[in-house]
Amino acid sequence: MAFSEKYLKRLASFEKALKKFQNFLTLNLDLEVLIEVASKRFEYIYETMWKVMKLYLSEVKGIDCNSPLDCFKSAYQFGIIPENYEQVFIEMVKLRNEIVHIYNEEIALNIYHKIVPEYINAMIVVYENLKKEM
Repeated sequence: MAFSEKYLKRLASFEKALKKFQNFLTLNLDLEVLIEVASKRFEYIYETMWKVMKLYLSEVKGIDCNSPLDCFKSAYQFGIIPENYEQVFIEMVKLRNEIVHIYNEEIALNIYHKIVPEYINAMIVVYENLKKEM
């Protein structure tokens, strides 16, 4: 199947965002800076991921989804999100909505430990599954 140029660009952006995040984790940064940057990078990767899923579902499966949760549910049904990650993506939606309201350092640290490695690993699996479809 031939994918649209828009889809291919979004998939490439998703890959680039994941790689940047992984490279960022290798830097020796102060924990406070690490947490702040990780939160912002997570937001960007999350937005990129659900938008590439939306395009995939529309172009390949004929499914229209208008929110991250709708896209994640459909991606789960088609095996893009593996069964063992279903709950992770539901939690990810909640975290994404809460992340902008983080003022407590302890909460921020707990969120960081959810993002790294659990959520990032789940996002990598989605990227790999989308890449396999090509």
